Amino acid sequence: MKEDYPTTFSPFTLRRMTVRNRIVMCPMGSNLAKASGEISDDHISYYAQRAKGGTGMLILENVCIDYPMASNGTSQLRIDQDCFMPALYRLTDTVHKWGAKMSVQLNHAGAATMQSRIGHQPISASDVPSKPGGEVPRPMTRDEIMHVVEKFGEAARRAIACGFDCVEIHGGHSYLLSQFLSPVTNHRTDEFGGSLENRCRFPIMCLKKIREKVGKNFPVDMRMTGDEIIEGGYHIDEGKRIAQM
Repeated sequence: MKEDYPTTFSPFTLRRMTVRNRIVMCPMGSNLAKASGEISDDHISYYAQRAKGGTGMLILENVCIDYPMASNGTSQLRIDQDCFMPALYRLTDTVHKWGAKMSVQLNHAGAATMQSRIGHQPISASDVPSKPGGEVPRPMTRDEIMHVVEKFGEAARRAIACGFDCVEIHGGHSYLLSQFLSPVTNHRTDEFGGSLENRCRFPIMCLKKIREKVGKNFPVDMRMTGDEIIEGGYHIDEGKRIAQM
């Protein structure tokens, strides 16, 4: 095994972060958060066990950046207020003691949420549900777009203060940023819709705001859909262009 994959267990460095091996735990929902959005002791133990097992880097499951509009579930973690920071620091401190690095996935659900949960009509690029049978959202105003850009930046600032080693932006899987990237859900006629450059504008603004907050040496990555594999969606050639942009 080790001979077949000689670099799997070797360290690598990305900007200021050095990870002990190439094994990364991707962000997956655990339903272990408290109802308030705070991380629980069971939640911390869940990640600590994986760090203890030798994983190089763990990515904390998607975290709400702007409650309630960005909410993705009743047991979703939050990072939209400072009060959630002490418990998140306990998480990173525990994971670091076992030698692993800790990233956090920042997310806005957009049209993927439900009015019954957030008390408002969901927001998105256009009035198109994020999936068949989903709720009809309303198009975001420019002021709302700028508000979300700021919220991504604030969340990244908190992430650094909480001891995270990396920040991941969720730009895939039918959540808000992917709703702007996809021609299926983005029917806008302003500077945020139409051409590929326009559809990428909002996600790129979020990336730039995060970079502004974390500095040039802090690792930032973006999870995105390479090929939507649906009629009318973008496919791998355009997915490559999105990644390059």
